[in-house]
Amino acid sequence: MAQLTEKELTAIEDELAGEQALIAKLKTYSQMCTDQQLKQECDCVAQKHQGHFNRLMEFLG
Repeated sequence: MAQLTEKELTAIEDELAGEQALIAKLKTYSQMCTDQQLKQECDCVAQKHQGHFNRLMEFLG
């Protein structure tokens, strides 16, 4: 794999922070939900963002 530039590393770190924030918010929303369908949707979207986070981490190796 090619060496990442400082700018690329910074961009990935920013994206990682954003994904972490989204995951935390969605998990909190899921816990607050009384509607089971909405709770499942929050969990599903949180998992999607966890996948994004994991893929970004692969770049950092």
